[in-house]
Amino acid sequence: MALTAESITHTALDILSRYGLGDLSMRRLARELGVQPSALYWHVKDKQSLLVLISKSLKAEVDARCPVTADPLAAALSMREILLKYRDGAEIVLLGYSIAAEDVAPQALNAQRLGPDVSQGVLTLTLGAVAVEQSRALFDIDPADVAENFAANVAQILQGSPPRP
Repeated sequence: MALTAESITHTALDILSRYGLGDLSMRRLARELGVQPSALYWHVKDKQSLLVLISKSLKAEVDARCPVTADPLAAALSMREILLKYRDGAEIVLLGYSIAAEDVAPQALNAQRLGPDVSQGVLTLTLGAVAVEQSRALFDIDPADVAENFAANVAQILQGSPPRP
């Protein structure tokens, strides 16, 4: 298999799904791909760049479901669903967002479409809520009403009212 950004991203997501962010290293990724770690650096300069690459891949999944004209609430719900598919998905995108926000924000939720304050509010709520939900899952805490509360909070931000406590 040729080493490409796509093959690197696919393998990194596989590692994340099986082991989590704590076990994603350039060495492990190289080993899974059957290459020397130095070969990865032709495609990604460091682990932070890898996290941005993964974040862009997850953004592309959201964009495929929700074009730029999609309802922002539907886009936030799709983003939540996609992040929950991957162990530590929210933490990865949160790191990617802190490095390259404009590159990892889904098109239906970007600042040009929603305005910078609303976009940032929806994205940080989504990433934070999913990160908490994924952390609670590690401790078998009941996720009752999480999806419903999340949707209500995003809807309130989009309508311009303060989120529910």
